[in-house]
Amino acid sequence: MKLFLLASLVVLAAARPQDLEPQFKTLEEAGILRMDSTMNEDGSFQYGFETTDPIQQDVAGQPKQIGEEIAVVMQGSYSFQTPEGQTITIDWVADEKGFQPQGDAIPVAPEAPNAAVVDPTPVRGTQRLFTAPVGLI
Repeated sequence: MKLFLLASLVVLAAARPQDLEPQFKTLEEAGILRMDSTMNEDGSFQYGFETTDPIQQDVAGQPKQIGEEIAVVMQGSYSFQTPEGQTITIDWVADEKGFQPQGDAIPVAPEAPNAAVVDPTPVRGTQRLFTAPVGLI
């Protein structure tokens, strides 16, 4: 048993990282231009960062009573640059209604082509067996 313990310690010592020098000495060397974070006593918070890529994100959140539960609601934005050089920005809210992103880069579904044609009332004398979602009829 002592031999097993000694062998385990030797293996652990040999497996530890040999280069303990950090790859970057400063945030700027790592490509971080801005990084900030604040946590308040009431549970609210803010954080944000910006990189040389350029990527940027800013978020704020706070506790909120939703029904009988206390949840954290947040809002923020992030942006990045496409390989073509276009900057994409998404603003968002996450609350009791779910995650709600907004931005020009988010695709919008086309309106259902048959939406105005579908009449949900059954024909007199027939029995409705199921209801198909709009656009599938």
